[in-house]
Amino acid sequence: MLTAYLDESYNQPTAKDPNPPLVYTVGCWLSTVEKWSKFGKQWKAELRAKGLDDFHMNRFESRIGEYADWSENERHGFFRRLKRIIKENTVYGVSVSVNCKDYDSLTTPALKRQWGKTYYGFDVRIIMLFLRQWADDNGYDGKIHYVFAQLPKQGGELDRIFTVFLKNQKLFHVSQSWTKSLMKDEVRLQAADVIAYEVNKRCVNHTIGTNQFVRKSLDIFQLDRNRFAPLYFGKPQLLNLFKSYRELIVQMFEN
Repeated sequence: MLTAYLDESYNQPTAKDPNPPLVYTVGCWLSTVEKWSKFGKQWKAELRAKGLDDFHMNRFESRIGEYADWSENERHGFFRRLKRIIKENTVYGVSVSVNCKDYDSLTTPALKRQWGKTYYGFDVRIIMLFLRQWADDNGYDGKIHYVFAQLPKQGGELDRIFTVFLKNQKLFHVSQSWTKSLMKDEVRLQAADVIAYEVNKRCVNHTIGTNQFVRKSLDIFQLDRNRFAPLYFGKPQLLNLFKSYRELIVQMFEN
């Protein structure tokens, strides 16, 4: 069995930037039980060496709390080691980022029932659809167990998604149940937090047209499309998605 760990990241208005383009991202890493076990031992060892109980990307990037006094060399070396652990112990990764304004402007109540009442629900649906295609393309006929970071007010949306996907359990390779866990207690979710944060920043930079579209910290992964798929949905992509998958999604979520 393969296990997928998912976490989210999103930007918000600030006093410095009160009207940014809002993007909501869910990141996911997929791997085997054996590789995830090795990952856990290596990740925890890195945290212990720095006196950390857990790792949260936003606090690290903001240089607050336990990270406030770290030098740049210390930060870069530590983060590079974390990314190497992720790269060496995952089979595949995918992220889905949706432009919030475009999603709101294009989705009717009927479309939200089908594609997600929340941006989080939309992203999760797309990840599960994408991993189904990845499994088929790579000849994997086993199950995928999904583990989600525990988030407020998202349990109902996940229940609805899995009620539908379990009706097509073999088609979508889903296991009989799904799991929620606190990110501070589950180090594999911390890896999902890392990629969700990095991709979200990259998508926001791309949307506003900044020259910093390619974040150096993201490029350290050196992942090609055979290992990682960063999916972005703005207006053109959403229109194409709603048209191309209309028959499948209506059959799944309206019956």
